[in-house]
Amino acid sequence: MKHQQTVYLQEIGITRWIVRKPALFNRESHDELVDLSRFDLLVICSYKDFNHPLVANILKAFKFTADQVCHCSLTEFENYQGQLPEYIWSTVGNIDPVFGHKFMRSVSIPELDSNPKEKRTLWEQFCAFNKQ
Repeated sequence: MKHQQTVYLQEIGITRWIVRKPALFNRESHDELVDLSRFDLLVICSYKDFNHPLVANILKAFKFTADQVCHCSLTEFENYQGQLPEYIWSTVGNIDPVFGHKFMRSVSIPELDSNPKEKRTLWEQFCAFNKQ
């Protein structure tokens, strides 16, 4: 179930189930379940894209430190059931904005690296949230 569907069901009083024994279920990555609410920014992108040098420059421009940022794949995002960070930046797929969060959307990192217009669009999205 997508995060937005879960939030909707929760708002109308239908509670979600919680996995009590997560070790019984396979995940795309075998990392521990992460509490995303402790981060300030969630980047939805591939692992390879997150390690691109441009991402570090963008995070520095946005004034986020490494310990304030987490990244996940689109599938992991869609299946995540917990609270999300204040800022969400997606570089993959057509994701609807998440209500109550500052949502930014851009092209993939390699495309962003070679396209100044897309960089400007991302920067304008970020600046629009910080003027409020």
